[in-house]
Amino acid sequence: MPVCYGKDQQEHVIAKLTAVLKEVPTDELDGLIASARRRLAHKTKTASIIDIRKLFDTQIRTLKDRGCPEPILDTLSRHRDEVVSKASEMKFAEGYVPFLPVISRSYLTIYSQMPMVRKGDKVGYTYLKPSDIIDLAEMPAEPYYIFDVEDGQAMRGIPPRDAEKQIKEWARRGLTEVEVIALGIHTDVLFRHYVDGVGSRCVSDEVPSLWLSIGAPQLVSAHIEHGEGCWGAASCSKFAL
Repeated sequence: MPVCYGKDQQEHVIAKLTAVLKEVPTDELDGLIASARRRLAHKTKTASIIDIRKLFDTQIRTLKDRGCPEPILDTLSRHRDEVVSKASEMKFAEGYVPFLPVISRSYLTIYSQMPMVRKGDKVGYTYLKPSDIIDLAEMPAEPYYIFDVEDGQAMRGIPPRDAEKQIKEWARRGLTEVEVIALGIHTDVLFRHYVDGVGSRCVSDEVPSLWLSIGAPQLVSAHIEHGEGCWGAASCSKFAL
């Protein structure tokens, strides 16, 4: 999966690779690189298979501990075999989240979901009006799972509109507001940076954004043309279950 590097970082990586590869005979170079790629892919896939069931159970337990209603937990839990099977077939780049459970807004509003986002003893909240938020693509009506989630690190500092274009070029899609909330519930992303959800719009020129207000998680709206280094647009694969 593509990773964003600045020009200086690119030059640094190229210099390191050149130093390592300059002693390799030219006729062996392609085979050596291909073998390294296969080995990296194998390690990534093996790690995901070992941890996949544990991750699923941990996510369900987190939702339960934070007051998620039992009917929603039951709906998500019924996907266990399908999620494990699908995730076990996929390869994930380092730092990507294999999958996340998402609670559809028709089952639980953002007012009820945001308190499940925590940072230490701080509880999440929002003042956004759910009726002002629309998704750019049709999403499942019931609770569902998204896969291969990049938490926005790759898009840090890039305005949401430009990030959205890059995400589409990678054949991925931006997260919606409830998917950004799910990312906040199940990861420690807010310890590293804030998250834009370019898969939704609050009004025509704003996107939902998860950040910290006086240390507490808050879902707000951010202008689509505004980018800062501590914000990044999260994305996932187009597949949902």
